Amino acid sequence: MGFIFLMNGGILDNPPDVVLFFGRFHPVVVHLPIGFLIMAILAQLATRWPKYKLLEIYLPLMWLMGAFSALLAVVFGYFLSLSGGYDEDTLFWHQWGGIAVMLLSFGCYLINKKSSKILSIPKWTMVVIVGLLLMFTGHMGGNLTHGATYLLEYAPNPVRNMAGLPSKVVPREKVTVLDSADVFLDLVLPMMQTKCVSCHNEGKRKGGLLLTTYADMMLGGESGNTIIPGDAIKSELVRRITLPMAHDDFMPSEGKLPMTDQEVLLIQWWIKMGAPPSGYVTQLDKEKTLTSLVSNYLGLDKNSLFNKKVPLPNQAVVETLLGNGFVINPLMKDNYFLEANFSLSEYDLKASDMDTLLELKEQLVWLNLGNSNIKDAYLEKIGLLQNLVKLDLSGNEITDHGLKYLSKLENLESLNLYGTKVSKGVLELVPHLTRLKKIYLWQSEVSKETITQLKEQYPGLTIIFERD
Repeated sequence: MGFIFLMNGGILDNPPDVVLFFGRFHPVVVHLPIGFLIMAILAQLATRWPKYKLLEIYLPLMWLMGAFSALLAVVFGYFLSLSGGYDEDTLFWHQWGGIAVMLLSFGCYLINKKSSKILSIPKWTMVVIVGLLLMFTGHMGGNLTHGATYLLEYAPNPVRNMAGLPSKVVPREKVTVLDSADVFLDLVLPMMQTKCVSCHNEGKRKGGLLLTTYADMMLGGESGNTIIPGDAIKSELVRRITLPMAHDDFMPSEGKLPMTDQEVLLIQWWIKMGAPPSGYVTQLDKEKTLTSLVSNYLGLDKNSLFNKKVPLPNQAVVETLLGNGFVINPLMKDNYFLEANFSLSEYDLKASDMDTLLELKEQLVWLNLGNSNIKDAYLEKIGLLQNLVKLDLSGNEITDHGLKYLSKLENLESLNLYGTKVSKGVLELVPHLTRLKKIYLWQSEVSKETITQLKEQYPGLTIIFERD
């Protein structure tokens, strides 16, 4: 069936959706012949010993299942190849290797069905060739999916050199100071390697686009305008990574992890700066608008709080909180930082519990008071827990009036206000929380206009406002 389509030149240029649909099943179907044929080869070997000679009667069936499933994999594989974007040489060897495996498998079926001479030379020659071709074809398929160097990417240099590959490049040292961060090597290239290269590598150039090096990125793909230095809006890369995820042109493709809002902003900024192949971030970002965002992305703004040694918590205070319905857990083995959780308690939270929590203000860094029926007045005491890094107030009827008490939480990195009554008060609160990285505002009374304002003023802040 696949050969009939191959004869039809029109389908190569514009294959019907139904053909591409069935092609997507090739990665599933292709494992069937692999399993069946390995089973057949092992059974064939086992019949050399008298103990397993009874397997001889099952050999024709094993080879037949392997042959028919190989035929199915060949047809679906051909359909998949019509979607394009694959290296032609690798595709050629993978395709014809698969066809050869299929034909030889039928041959092994016939020769096992008609001959009882297990050690016949033709039979064993075909079995050995099928085994070797199975490995070769599988390797070519892996190269199509992951790139030609995937298998040897982490191999020792002698092995790489024997395969004709260069020695491994010494990994770039992790950036420890923002001033040493290179815009391409430390930001753009790692993003591409993580989110894009699996579909745009030497073995699989989807859309004719290769994203493994700076030069390849500048060459672009079939669209011809992948990256237009200085013009992010007209760059096809930016258009595709900002499309709705359900759109056919969205990058990365379905099933792959999309770029975060922060990564999209950094890509846009890099292109606006002229898409330079190198250059220190701090020198390019003269207005310092992205300093916080880049520091956050590179993990350079880790809270120094955790370097501080805090004293052992008062066990009597801990016992009191446990008795009142709190769950108290240590967070670190070598320090006494604590997490307190009241969200699952069957007790009612009392104002006196806030006073008790204050006695652990040095140790308490995570506090979960979700669905605890807390009042705005309680937030005044919570605002005194200066070491809080993570605070969950979700599911409570707190308002903007209570938010003002949280403005002194200088170590706070995550704030959950999901399902609360807060609104524009977040605009006044966020500027005071200089370490804030993530805020949850879904199903609160915060408007979309306020969210837009927050995103414009704080591009490095992750805002969870609605379910994707």
